[in-house]
Amino acid sequence: MLFQRFIRKHIPGLRVLPASMEQYLPGVILDPEKMRLLGHCRDLLPDEPESSWTYTRSEANMIYGTIAMDRKLSSRVNVLGVFSIGGGFSHDLRVHIEIREMIGASLDMHQLILQPKLNELRRIDRRGRWRLVNNRFVALETFYASEFRATFFRKNQRITKAELEKMSHVNVSGEIEYMWETDKSLIITKNDKVPFGVRGFTV
Repeated sequence: MLFQRFIRKHIPGLRVLPASMEQYLPGVILDPEKMRLLGHCRDLLPDEPESSWTYTRSEANMIYGTIAMDRKLSSRVNVLGVFSIGGGFSHDLRVHIEIREMIGASLDMHQLILQPKLNELRRIDRRGRWRLVNNRFVALETFYASEFRATFFRKNQRITKAELEKMSHVNVSGEIEYMWETDKSLIITKNDKVPFGVRGFTV
């Protein structure tokens, strides 16, 4: 199944992140247009105990088989929140992704509890904290491509790691585990830190 078709069918309402990092956790506040990180709900609700912001990670794989996606690469492309390409882009570089495992995490506090607390800020702190969350996107769930294979192509021909490194270099986020398989494909494993997408609500 193709990536976008899987998202529409199984994770409706998902917002794919143009860029990501480990700080994107359930409970964060994002710019709804560019999905930039603006803060966390704990900063606006300091009277809530720290336990209010706990979240639960799934352990089961959300997909059966593999999900495929293809992307044209440029310096502005962040692939599944996990890696990007640096260097020159006079070449026609593309990547084919086969996602084998996808997991998620969800804030333990339900929207039915959290949203009224945020709405209350309009009454008690309209000129302060309310402005920081009004019309902002609150992420309740985060989704991770925890295991996938990336194969690179130039002019529709598969290229090796050595050939790719002559043109560009791969930047892998954080402490994500990765390896090259027979110099042909980049293998990402055990990614539960950097999400590719979020789901939540706009205040």
